[in-house]
Parts: sequence; C-alpha cells; structure tokens
Amino acid sequence: MVASTSATERRQPARPLPGAVWQAHVVDAGAITAELGRLWRRFGAGDGPAGESGGRSGEDGALVASCAETRASTLNLTAVAQSRAGGKRIEGAVTHLSDLYPSRATILIADTERADDQEGGLDVYVTLLERPAEKGQPAIRFECVTVEVGAAKERYLASIASPLLVADLPDFLWWAGSAVRDSGLFTDLLGVSDRVILDSAGFAGVGELRHLAALLARNQGLPKMSDFAWARLTPWRQIVTQFFDPPSARPALDALDGVSIRYGGVGDDGRSGFSGALLFAGWLGARLGWRAPGELLPVRDEPGSWRLTARTGRLGREREVSLILQRSSSPLAERSLDEVVLLADGGRGGEFRVERIDALGLATASEGPGMPAVQRMVFAGLLDDAALLAEELRMFGRDPVFEEALLFAAALAPEGGADTAGAQSA
Repeated sequence: MVASTSATERRQPARPLPGAVWQAHVVDAGAITAELGRLWRRFGAGDGPAGESGGRSGEDGALVASCAETRASTLNLTAVAQSRAGGKRIEGAVTHLSDLYPSRATILIADTERADDQEGGLDVYVTLLERPAEKGQPAIRFECVTVEVGAAKERYLASIASPLLVADLPDFLWWAGSAVRDSGLFTDLLGVSDRVILDSAGFAGVGELRHLAALLARNQGLPKMSDFAWARLTPWRQIVTQFFDPPSARPALDALDGVSIRYGGVGDDGRSGFSGALLFAGWLGARLGWRAPGELLPVRDEPGSWRLTARTGRLGREREVSLILQRSSSPLAERSLDEVVLLADGGRGGEFRVERIDALGLATASEGPGMPAVQRMVFAGLLDDAALLAEELRMFGRDPVFEEALLFAAALAPEGGADTAGAQSA
C-alpha cells in the first residue's frame, strides 16, 4: 500500500495518560460514566461534562483552561467497526487528528469473528488521551471509550451509545463498516446523530450506495451526510471545473461526448475506488444534465470495466455521451481514481486529462480549438483517514452537490458490481 501524506503526520499523536485506563465487562452505560467521572477527578479538572471546570471557550469550541492542559469540549464522535482491526484503525485516526479533538470518542465494535457470548454484557475499554503541548498550544485531553460485542449482538451497542453522548454537543457518527443496508445498528444510530460520515470505498457492494440514495430521496429526518470517497475526489473535481473556466473552453463543455474514468482496485484493506468513480460520474451527470437510460453494463472480456451511453442537450439538439469506467492496477489509485479523460466531439473539439502520477500530485493536460495546449502539475497528496476525518468534523451543513452526485451515482450503479467494490474487513 502506498503511504499517504497529510498534515497530521507532522504532529504528535494523542497518547493515553499513564494510569488513566479502565477495562471491564459491563451491562449498561452507568458503570462507564461513573468510571469516566473518577478518571477525570484524578487526571483532569472537574467530574462533569467537559467544560464544567471553568476556563474560557476558544476556537472550535475547545475549552481553554488556565492550566497547562485543555479538556476538549467540541463534539461527540461515535464510530462503528466490524472487527478489532477496524476498531484499531478508527483509534489510530482519532489519535492523529490535527487540532480538533472530540470531547468523547466512542468506538463500537461488532466483531464478526467473535464467538457469541451467552452471558450478555459488553467488553469496555476506557482511556483518557492527551495530545502533547506544542508551539505555544496547551495539551489537549479527551476521552476514548471502546465497546465490543459479537456481531450477533450488534444492536445492543445502540442502547449504550446514546447514554454516552455528552449533552449539548453536536453528535457525529463515523460508520467505518462495510454494510448499512441490513444493519439495525446503523438505523438506530441515525436517530441520535447530527452528522454521518461514511467511506463508501469500503462498501461490500453497490447495494449499500443505493440504500443511502433511497434514504436521501425519502429525506425522512436523515442526518447531514458525507463520504470519504467524495472528499478524495475534491482535487479532481476542482481541476475539471477549472478546465472550463476560460470562455474559450466553454464550447468544448457543450460538446462533451466522451468520459473515461480509471479507478483503483481493491487494496489490502478491502477498500477500492469504484464508489469514487461512480460518484465522479454522478457529479458530471448531475451537473451537466445527463439522462442515463439505466445502470452501467459490463464490458465483455474486460473485468472491472463498465460502459453506459447517456444523452444530454436540449430537445432537437441532443447528443450521446459515452461513459466508461475501468479498473486500474496502480497502487496509487487505491480508494480513489487513477485517471480521468474528457473528450469533446470525439477529441476534435478538445481533450482534457487528469492523472495521478505519485502520492503527492496530479498531472493535468488540456488542448483544443482556440485553446492553448496546457500541461501542469498540481499538488494533491493522498490523504489518510485522520486527515479526512479532521476535515469532516469541521463540516456541519449539508452538501447539496454531493447529494445530487450520490443520487445520480446510485442510478448508474450496476447489478453484480459488488466484486469491484471492496468488501471491507473493518
């Protein structure tokens, strides 16, 4: 796997305070909150929710204390994994956040490999974490609670998650599992969350994407939603938009009739770039007014390749748009894209290309009638989970562009496409 780059790698991670840990088998949340109170009385200021110990509010809602340590008072983060390894991945991302930490991070693990526990109850691990002081900033302390059960008792986790939410703070749900469609826990947690963060790169199949689109279409109290797979597309979307900013390029946009997207195959962690390719195609289709006749169809003798012909343009001036998705073998494309090529009038009216060349950047090229041929390099480092999570935790509103792209992508998603979308083990 190619190492990702992010600002979080240059910061010291949060580490457990020596002695500020507790592990037990419990039956309800009361024992957990009581133990958290005891730990804060010993290692922090005050025994109530973050912010009751005095001090003033600083940026991002963090409590600025008069002493050398700051107790985070920003948000609740509930994260869900389907294995211990997935829980460790979540914990690693949380401890490597840059400067915005949750007041309480609750990691819920429904371990698919764990034998059914006939005794009932939940295994709990509680720790107080501290990001060391640096560059004039005080140390930041926050809570991390890990709760584990076997997959058969997944829904028990919802009953303990809600009482662990610190009052009067926004509630974020990071769903790091591979399935949402048949998960009662996902449905239960939606009801107590203000924001939902997903990574569709790890979905077990395109049916999960369709389920999210159906929830969005019904709009029955669905929390604000975002997707790591969509966030990874940000530099790609920005570059494509910039291609058509000059007035000389506008005719090419109106003549666009060919789109090719190469996406990353399934990586070692079970995540792929297939959902990213669907979302990118959905973004183009929604913004450019494509009318797709149905789902993508497999290309014969080309595993991982899909094709669709859409229509666009005003009545009487319609044209066809050929869309092709192809799997790439490049490790640089893991979880996202490898290359995007846009053609206008079969290439005669213009050609626009974006390609990942290394872990730090993208290469772009564009040319066409009345346009100078332009090639440039754009810094766009591969982002790890911590960097993506840090950005998502700063967003509180809806993203209508993402929602439109998701609805269009779900309509394109092919039956039988599950083998190209990673079955995540997290």
